[in-house]
Amino acid sequence: MPDDDQFMQFLKEPSYENYVRVRNLVLAHPAYDPYGNQLNEAMQLLDKSDWAGFIDKGRELIPNFLLSPRFHLARSFALKQLGDEDSADMEAAMYVCCIEGIRSTGDGSEDKPWLVLRTLDEYDMLEQMGKKSAGQSLHSKDDRSLDRIQCEDGSAYWFDVTDAFKKLSDDLKP
Repeated sequence: MPDDDQFMQFLKEPSYENYVRVRNLVLAHPAYDPYGNQLNEAMQLLDKSDWAGFIDKGRELIPNFLLSPRFHLARSFALKQLGDEDSADMEAAMYVCCIEGIRSTGDGSEDKPWLVLRTLDEYDMLEQMGKKSAGQSLHSKDDRSLDRIQCEDGSAYWFDVTDAFKKLSDDLKP
């Protein structure tokens, strides 16, 4: 993990400052892969009711998915299936902290988009709000890359994906 003390501080206080501090560590780590399929591959173990297999595989996903709400929610579910209620509750609390951390970065408007590490985080935010996507579009604004998600109820939310896009661009360079 990038820095246990900073992550623990974030869990104690999921403020903007603490979220961004840990986020920057994840961004700088060589394992950061915003468009990788590793979590989806690991989630297939959940589909097979391989709870312990998912937990084991999940260790390999840190730090890449350290701030991913979906990662912690899935770990909570698997741990609950294994009967480890205390660890399941801790992972559920981490899920909430990740949502609060993302929420601390803006208000979801075009002027104050939420800062995310990956597209999955966008959908986790929508799901947490009880929203469903009706479409997604990429926009450029002031040297930033922004995803706009139009929801079925007519609302729209904006997410800053500049860093994810930069990582993708860097990875594609020869």
